[in-house]
Amino acid sequence: MSLPLDPPRRDRAPEQLPVSDAPDLPHPVLGWRTWRVGRRARQRTDLVAPLAGVTWPSRQPMVASCGSARHTPPGDGCACGLYAVAEPGALQWGISDHEVLGVVALWGQIVEGGRGWRASHAYPRFVLTGPAIAGEQRAAISRRYGVPVHRSEVPPRDLAALLGAEPAVADRLRRGDEAEIEAVLTERMPGWTQRWHERRAQAEAAAAAASRGPRAVLAGLWRRG
Repeated sequence: MSLPLDPPRRDRAPEQLPVSDAPDLPHPVLGWRTWRVGRRARQRTDLVAPLAGVTWPSRQPMVASCGSARHTPPGDGCACGLYAVAEPGALQWGISDHEVLGVVALWGQIVEGGRGWRASHAYPRFVLTGPAIAGEQRAAISRRYGVPVHRSEVPPRDLAALLGAEPAVADRLRRGDEAEIEAVLTERMPGWTQRWHERRAQAEAAAAAASRGPRAVLAGLWRRG
């Protein structure tokens, strides 16, 4: 199903926009997605699509493209378009520790699927980085894209899983304004951090026990033999 939305208004060139002035997006659909943050000096403020490897532009919409000339993205019978999901627990993750979590505004032509949406136009609404991203890098990304970039004490992949278990809280973040987002993070981050440390400690203990198991069995057999 396609859902036409009004395009954003563009009154000024991107380079003239102040930090607080991301594109004006009337009636957007809001969804969760991931990016990869650049590691090299020239790419440290880039938000990069993890699979396509394309850098999202700053202060102007990301516009979907497709190799087919028979339709404009997102096509009903095609996988093209800019993706976002309704629930963060449904996100796909790569192996990079520089992947970040965020909410995007989608507009233009939108195709709704089982887990989320594909859109013709999108722009970040806010970004959540993990401990691997330094404060100065977060600030630089925020200045470049004109959107809030928050620190999570939990790696974004694990934070997405924690949010997936709390859909009401995830929805507050997805739909909230900046004050609501700050309030949710302040309220919930200590508990998420504690749970993450507990789960990591349990996983490490289980892995250590599994690695000792075969050796302990062999040692016992050796002693009995």
